[in-house]
Amino acid sequence: MTMIAITSGGSLKLVHAFFILLAIVRLRPALGFISGVGVGDANNINCLEGERQALLEFKKCLVDDYGSNLKYLDLSWTNLTEPIPFQLENLLHLQYLNLSGNDLKIIDFKWLSHLSSLEGLALNSINLSSVANDWLEVVSHLPNLTTLSMSGCDLPPMSLSPLPHLNHSKSRTSLKSLDLSFNQLAHFPKSFGDISLESLDLSNNQLVHIPKSFGDICTLRELYLYSNNINGQLVELMNNLSGCVKDSLEVLDLSYNQITGLLPNFAIFPSLKEIDLIGNLYKLEVLSVSSNFLEGVISESLFSNLFKLQSLDLSNNSLSLEFSFDWVSPFQLSDIYLTSCNLGPRFPNWIRTQRKVSFLDISEANISDTISAELLEDLPPTLEVLNLSSNRIYGQLPNVSAKRLNGLAIYLSANSLEGPLPHFPTNLSILNLSKNQFSGSFSPLSKINGQLLAYLDLSHNKLSGRLPNCFMQWPKLVILNLAGNHFFGEVPSSLGSLSMLNTLSLNNNNFSGNLPSSLRNCSSLTVMDMRNNRFFGKVPAWIGEHLKSLIFLSLRSNMFNGSITLHLCWLKDLQILGLSLNDISGTIPQCLNNFIAMAQKRNYSFENSIPFSYYNGGTFGKLYFDSVMVELKRNEYEYHGRNLGLLKIINLSSNKLIGKLPSEISSLLDLISLNISRNNLIEEIPQMIGFDASYFIGNRELCGPPLTQKCPGEETPNRSEVTTKDNEEKDELVKWFYVGSGFGFAIGFGGVCGSLLLKRPWRHAYFLLLDNMKHWLYVTVTVNIARLQRKIQRQG
Repeated sequence: MTMIAITSGGSLKLVHAFFILLAIVRLRPALGFISGVGVGDANNINCLEGERQALLEFKKCLVDDYGSNLKYLDLSWTNLTEPIPFQLENLLHLQYLNLSGNDLKIIDFKWLSHLSSLEGLALNSINLSSVANDWLEVVSHLPNLTTLSMSGCDLPPMSLSPLPHLNHSKSRTSLKSLDLSFNQLAHFPKSFGDISLESLDLSNNQLVHIPKSFGDICTLRELYLYSNNINGQLVELMNNLSGCVKDSLEVLDLSYNQITGLLPNFAIFPSLKEIDLIGNLYKLEVLSVSSNFLEGVISESLFSNLFKLQSLDLSNNSLSLEFSFDWVSPFQLSDIYLTSCNLGPRFPNWIRTQRKVSFLDISEANISDTISAELLEDLPPTLEVLNLSSNRIYGQLPNVSAKRLNGLAIYLSANSLEGPLPHFPTNLSILNLSKNQFSGSFSPLSKINGQLLAYLDLSHNKLSGRLPNCFMQWPKLVILNLAGNHFFGEVPSSLGSLSMLNTLSLNNNNFSGNLPSSLRNCSSLTVMDMRNNRFFGKVPAWIGEHLKSLIFLSLRSNMFNGSITLHLCWLKDLQILGLSLNDISGTIPQCLNNFIAMAQKRNYSFENSIPFSYYNGGTFGKLYFDSVMVELKRNEYEYHGRNLGLLKIINLSSNKLIGKLPSEISSLLDLISLNISRNNLIEEIPQMIGFDASYFIGNRELCGPPLTQKCPGEETPNRSEVTTKDNEEKDELVKWFYVGSGFGFAIGFGGVCGSLLLKRPWRHAYFLLLDNMKHWLYVTVTVNIARLQRKIQRQG
């Protein structure tokens, strides 16, 4: 393909100056496609030397008439932020244009109307909400456009409202493929006119029904409507596709909606090869109706003519499969997904006849049975994934022999399996035996020399003993979960050889000793859960120095001592830190504000990609969502996956911490829980903390909100306290008044009496005074009584 036509001494006209430098980087690998000149041509080499010179030279390369020869321009995901340049209109021979993933300011589509030679246009992940009703009109006038992709463009619900040009048969567009997924579309034109669409992707929008206009697109072969809000009875919804489209439709995806009712007969669609919904269709290859609200019973008669069926997905519905025990299927499936369907109580016999199956998922299927050695021997050598989780499978698990060369994934969690661990093949990629009743030692697994093992989950069983030092033979291990068992002793140093390890969960066991320093080599760790064991020593500094990807770190309920190492502050991505119920002393580091993930609204997703092989050695990534227990208000709650990423928690409770709570911790704006209760902290709680008071109790000298205990100098006694204090002061005053009065009386009385006894003239004068006062009092009283009597007589 000719991408750019340049001759020696010539130049090329392209776009606005803001494209230029990024275009150089983008087009550099394609310079070998430039006609008429090589990469080392002396007349053009300056276009690649130095940013400033390259900018000037490349602009000159875009001004002459050679710009009209440009046919292919891909500037996707190059951080462009300017308006669309008007010069783009001059690329009259441009056949393919990709501007996806940029922050372009597109105000209209007039520039697009001039690109009459355009065959493919990609504008994915560009905000087009302001021009939502303009693009369809312009596109309809591009006679050569066959492929248009506008996924994730913020197109609003009404952006496909009826347009006059598309409502009659003179529409000139030759559009074959239209991708409008990941928008907000809810409405469509009543008619698409004379349109020749072959593929229409409207997944992840807001559709509530299947538009009737789709039934008139007679050329439509692929229709993707998954992850919308489509609801109602399936039979009624399918009536909207009863037009001419029923003869051309090959792929129909309606999964992940809210469709209810029974499954209809899809025989009216003779060309269907893949329906992500069932019918009597001899051409059908893929049948999927996953994650809806379908219900009812499915019998083998619905599958009687599906000779070409290869993939069956009925998962996450309320369907029951009732097949006779001796039914022989007309198909050989490669993929079987029947999660949440009712298949039990016995293991379905028809599945044992599928000799080409690679993926078999019959979890949560109400199977109550044992797994016999015969059943395991019947598993086909093509099997890559076996998922029997969340059933009621019981008894002992026989040894699993190796019949295949590719990685094997086995999920048997949440059953009632018991007894010792069996032997497994060396080609294991995933082994999940969690939430069973397995007992005994870890030893049988130590014999697996698996170079493919990526995921090992034995949590919540009854396994015991010491862990063997054998982990170096599993170099690709990503998830290791041994929580909730009875393992004891020191953690083997060979764990440090797992450089790809993302999750290490050893909590709720009886491990002891120091954390092995070899774990510093596990630099990919994001989750490290060591709580509820008997580890001791100081919290290692190497955790902060080398495990800088940690998001979750819990050392809760152990016997760690010493102070909190400052190196923990290096964990900038840390969201959950649990050090409670230890013997940690010293002060709380002031550098906790370095936990950037707790200061910003960034929500990490606790998920890991678990690789395992399939289809002759290909690689497939399965997402594993971590599940951990988080303590909030002295209770533990289990959080999963993305919800776990919303939590920002520091728990330092029940230790021997001293000193002040650092004010720097107030900068952790997204922190939802800070628990420092039951320590020896002092002084005032920094402002803007605002958490529950229970997170601070048990620190006798800690004061200030949210505690009720006031800090020194802030006392404001209440009314009862004032009254009590006043009464105390009054009682004290009365007491001293009587004491003073007693002393005064004694002194006065003694002074007067002593004077009268010693001085005869004073004595005579004193008694004379008393006698005169007696006569004055008598006369005064007698006169007043007489006046009162006369007054009463006058009034009478």
